[in-house]
Amino acid sequence: MTNGGIAGVWSPHLDEAVDLARRGVGEVEPNPPVGAVIVSGGEVVGRGWHPRYGGPHAEVVAIDDAGAHAAGATLVVTLEPCCTAGKTPPCVDAVLAAGITTVVVGATDPNPKHAGRGLALLREAGVDVIEVSSDAARALLERFAAHLRSDRAYVIAKWAATLDGRVATRSGDSKWISGEESRAKVHAMRATVDAIAVGRGTVDADDPRLTARPPGALLARRVVFDRKLSHRDDWSAWSDGGPGVIVVHGPDVAAGRVAELRGRGAELIRVEEDDAAALVRGAVVELREHGVERLLVEGGARLLGSFFDAKVVDRVSVFVAPKVFGGDAPPAIAGAGIERVGDAARFEEGRWEVVGEDAWFEGFVRPKSST
Repeated sequence: MTNGGIAGVWSPHLDEAVDLARRGVGEVEPNPPVGAVIVSGGEVVGRGWHPRYGGPHAEVVAIDDAGAHAAGATLVVTLEPCCTAGKTPPCVDAVLAAGITTVVVGATDPNPKHAGRGLALLREAGVDVIEVSSDAARALLERFAAHLRSDRAYVIAKWAATLDGRVATRSGDSKWISGEESRAKVHAMRATVDAIAVGRGTVDADDPRLTARPPGALLARRVVFDRKLSHRDDWSAWSDGGPGVIVVHGPDVAAGRVAELRGRGAELIRVEEDDAAALVRGAVVELREHGVERLLVEGGARLLGSFFDAKVVDRVSVFVAPKVFGGDAPPAIAGAGIERVGDAARFEEGRWEVVGEDAWFEGFVRPKSST
């Protein structure tokens, strides 16, 4: 059979794997969305997709779904199985342990360090590997490939606001703007990131714990952006036994305060730039060096504004409550802002959902070069 004929045989199953992969869009970034089906005797016996960042990979989900039917079957997957351990074990090991005899892939790993290695290991183990060039499978990798070229953490900006865009009343009262259902979704989000960030003002005003309740598979570290290291000393994060704390600060701080925070177990990131947007740009690079791939930024308004000013926001998650505060109540986003409408952040693959009484919007920030 020609290569074209081989591709034609597996194309319907690869199309289904692509459709499954798309279910993870918005949940897995900066990892790529991946889908997989397991075929035995011409029938699909297992299906899976990568459901969330830090969760099981598509191949493992499909193998679990197939059970004993995986032995001797064919795995059709949008991306070559990984061969290194990250937040989960290597998928190549799971494929071999399941007794799968043929693997059909729609795209190779775009990471030069890993490209083709998973396929080579499978072939060395006697698995028949079929590479089918799929534009749809490669399209799923665009954001992942862009992150590979970047040197910073992947940033999700999250806030809850009223219909008129306020995050607190004029007296500073902010509990609670969104409803219970929205807050439950936020806790679920916190369980899928490496770190959660707030500014000094939020620490001082709200004393946030910044933990997922109940805890999830990932225990996100807490990050406070505090240029002068002047946040309150009784912040709950210092005594609640939760995940570690990272403090991002500028160059003008007292050595004694640095030593004090280190004594409490904090990791400190010093950014030489004192301008708010420049400090953020430096911090997201340093945070990646500290193992933070996926960062959730929860506020306040000045910090969120600085992230938008720095143009390092990749995705937004916004809860809009059916309330109006008016007056001089604080806005959701501050910072320097923009001068022209054409400079506004725009979003792609945006979606609106009703969550309890609130409206929830998620979308990816459109690259500036996009039209």
